[in-house]
Amino acid sequence: MAAVVENITYADGVAAWLVRPKEARASAPPFAGVVAWHWFSQEPLGDRNQFLDEARALADRGVVSLLPQGRFPWFDDPTGSVHDIAAIEDEVGRFSAGLDLVAGRPDVDDTRLAVVGHDFGAMLASIVAARDARVRTAILVAPTPRWGDWFLPFWEITEPRGPYLQALEPLDPQSQMAAIAPRPVLLQLAERDYFVPLMAGFELRRASGGSHALDVRQYDADHEMAVDEARRDRHAFLADRLELSGS
Repeated sequence: MAAVVENITYADGVAAWLVRPKEARASAPPFAGVVAWHWFSQEPLGDRNQFLDEARALADRGVVSLLPQGRFPWFDDPTGSVHDIAAIEDEVGRFSAGLDLVAGRPDVDDTRLAVVGHDFGAMLASIVAARDARVRTAILVAPTPRWGDWFLPFWEITEPRGPYLQALEPLDPQSQMAAIAPRPVLLQLAERDYFVPLMAGFELRRASGGSHALDVRQYDADHEMAVDEARRDRHAFLADRLELSGS
């Protein structure tokens, strides 16, 4: 595979893989840029390695990818709205700093940038895409419409449900969709997802204003979304929206 993989740190010590084309094999720069944020899992690949193989394949078509290691809630538990809002914003800041790093490279075309995320990574990606007009397109894999959909059932949060959900609402993915539109978004959902119902797609489409730029696809998969069809669709979607070289 024509890719160079570098182990780097950036911002406040975020560990990340930087995957770039090997000049001898790739098309000439400037390259497209992608920041991909992984899912939450205690299993292997619930970390920055998740998208590494896909980043290598994209490098062969002229893409520089950054794959950071998440911190919240990977290593810091949700506890309440004040803490959680600050922690989400800190994580968004790390994501945005990664986008700045990629966009600022002399070999990257900063008009051809994308964000990709799975699970919590997708929820973070939705905020970054909504706030940063440089993001041309986004791929959101199995996000929930609200942070509270995850935090309230799976962590011990004593704050009353209503006020907690209301406090986090401005950061919810469903609150980002209208700001992302009409830029194209691929939303990937799993038909056997124990955690994220297919109804999430309808909620996010409605929140986007019914934008036809939101491409919702579902797969015979569980929440891990470890199916070749989903990977191929991500690759094809990025190839089209970022005008990638090759086949």
